[in-house]
Amino acid sequence: MVRENLIRILVTGKEVLDVGSVGQTAHYDLWPLLVSSAKSVTGIDTEPSARPNILQGNIETHDFKRQFDVIVIGDVMEHLHNPGLFLQNAQRHLRPNGRLIITTPNAKWLTVIFKPNPTHVLWHDRFTLIHLLTTNGFEIENFRFYVGNKPHYPWWLRPLVWRQAMFVVARPKAPTAS
Repeated sequence: MVRENLIRILVTGKEVLDVGSVGQTAHYDLWPLLVSSAKSVTGIDTEPSARPNILQGNIETHDFKRQFDVIVIGDVMEHLHNPGLFLQNAQRHLRPNGRLIITTPNAKWLTVIFKPNPTHVLWHDRFTLIHLLTTNGFEIENFRFYVGNKPHYPWWLRPLVWRQAMFVVARPKAPTAS
């Protein structure tokens, strides 16, 4: 799967924060991938967890009192009530040259238009997501559409789902000299 392969490359040997570590179905759960690839993984979710190293809290405001090489927010951005506040908090918790990895549904994909997920509080397309990141101090390193998180689609359906989701890697903008 595209998302998992890209994430594995970016987290290998890194100290990672996983946002939204609990309550996801097997298609969306990144925890096993992160634990098997990263140097260390800390998770946070609003739901309690029996998994080790997963804190219960609000990612928009939680203070980890440390920084990470990579923050992964896999299919959670659309559930946040204040994504700008989250991005400001992510800035504080990323090491210099750290990376923020976001996966989220594409608001301009047919399922979102005709059958929206009732747990999603907002939707992004390419333009709104890039604007949100750049206005909150990030620069885009990589942006791509992908076919979503299901392991297989029938061949005849693939042309319809290739832009179903978005994968973004962003870095904090370098401070400008005055």
